[in-house]
Amino acid sequence: MGIEIKLKIGKDFKTISIPDDKILDVLTGPEIPELDQEEIKDQIVEAVRNSLPENIETKKIVILVADHTRLWTKGNLYVPVILNILLEEGAINENIKVIIALGTHVDTPIERMHELVGEETIKKVEVINSANMNTDRLTYIGKTTHDTSLYLTSEACEADHIIMYGGVLHHVIAGFGGGRKYIHPGIAGYDSIQQNHSLTIRADGSLHPKVCQAILEGNPVHEDMNEGAEMFLRDRTSLLINVAENGDGKIFYVAKGDWKKAFAEGCEQVNRAGRVFISRKADFVIFSAGGYEKDGQLYQSTKALFNSYGAVRDGGQIIMFAEAREGIGNIEFGEALKTYKGNMNVLGKKLIEKYSMPSYIAYRIIDILSRYNVTLVSNLSQEETEAFGFNYTNNIDEYVKNLKGKGYIIPSAENILPLIEE
Repeated sequence: MGIEIKLKIGKDFKTISIPDDKILDVLTGPEIPELDQEEIKDQIVEAVRNSLPENIETKKIVILVADHTRLWTKGNLYVPVILNILLEEGAINENIKVIIALGTHVDTPIERMHELVGEETIKKVEVINSANMNTDRLTYIGKTTHDTSLYLTSEACEADHIIMYGGVLHHVIAGFGGGRKYIHPGIAGYDSIQQNHSLTIRADGSLHPKVCQAILEGNPVHEDMNEGAEMFLRDRTSLLINVAENGDGKIFYVAKGDWKKAFAEGCEQVNRAGRVFISRKADFVIFSAGGYEKDGQLYQSTKALFNSYGAVRDGGQIIMFAEAREGIGNIEFGEALKTYKGNMNVLGKKLIEKYSMPSYIAYRIIDILSRYNVTLVSNLSQEETEAFGFNYTNNIDEYVKNLKGKGYIIPSAENILPLIEE
């Protein structure tokens, strides 16, 4: 007998049929009910009201929000809720700015900002991208104990009160996304971000063993981010609101309040929903990067690959569904994949000389591609797919039919982190 599995790709689904004796398990995490939109709004309203600064009418307020790589946080629905409460409580429109915390990602075009903050927000207050490479818009905050010279977006540095809205999830170098990341790297300058991310590699060129998903203690990338956020927030009032998804990619939790406590709380909930313990590694894994809100570009879709590959034996097969409708997503990442595929050691040496996050991600992907047979099902052409080092198929049904051994299916791999039971 066979079973049919629906996997998201962009706004559509691909249904695959696979004999049930080939499936070890479908990894979705525990059944945790999603929150409805009104309940999420009510929790946000309560959090904003409980953290209002005194004399709000005189305060400059900045709301930091996730960029287009975090559409799943639904800022278009919930940022207007935050803004409206602030205005109802006496804040002045001209004193409020919304800053899209890009890190090193590309600027969000004006015509797409409504996707992140809602049309209503754009009509009421100024919405801008963080500074990134624009050194004219950066302010020096100080140096961390990891020797990062921290420059942050000047408009944020002018604020008295900071609200961070976004999501918390497992992250390949920070342990968890969310929380302090909305400050550092979110609104940091490009050079500061590279200094932080270079902590992924030790002086001898080896990967730091604590730089991985779900690890905070001893993770230098997280420690540096955390310290940077402390440096910025210690003289300001603040509020963190981070939503978390269950294994099906639905929001089930709102972490809110003090930025440190709420972040720790959010991490616990992400582990509860997303860590799945498996008894053995499989011969193959078939996964979706999560569909439209998560697979717009290959660069961001790799998060799902980083989560999933640990469930496969060395030399096993990985089939990755990610639409990549916007293409590669980062030019440097794409060039590094093409230039150094099969030759990751050369790229590793270059990273020691001059670090960059896109090249680091390429380094990690090339490593995975060297150890597993990874087939990418996307909008990319066969020529593009193979140029980046992935296998290509134009007949996924036949491909799945010919799979050998037993494997796992992961319908929403950005939300699921398989771990071997000890």
